[in-house]
Amino acid sequence: MIAVLLAVVATTVVAVLFGAGLSLRRSARELASLVEELEGHLQVLIGEAEETIDAARSELARVDELVGSAEAITATVGSASRVAHAVLAAPLIKVVAFGSGTVRVGRSLRRRA
Repeated sequence: MIAVLLAVVATTVVAVLFGAGLSLRRSARELASLVEELEGHLQVLIGEAEETIDAARSELARVDELVGSAEAITATVGSASRVAHAVLAAPLIKVVAFGSGTVRVGRSLRRRA
């Protein structure tokens, strides 16, 4: 009687362990499938991130070129301004002085008349 009871208990334990093993195997397969799916999504995300980074690098290079052009334009305008000042300042001062002198002479002549 004890032998039969031990046989039933042993068979039950083996059946439970076998069921647990099958459940564990099924879970491992689902986990492997989920990992593969996740890898696919990650590859897509990494590809998109690389494209975004490449686009940002291109835009940064373009902005760098624009800044360089703006600096060159600023230097050119500054040089042109200095040249214009140097060329026009002395004659303009002379014209203003001449005009001022002419006005004084005109006033002086009117007082005498």
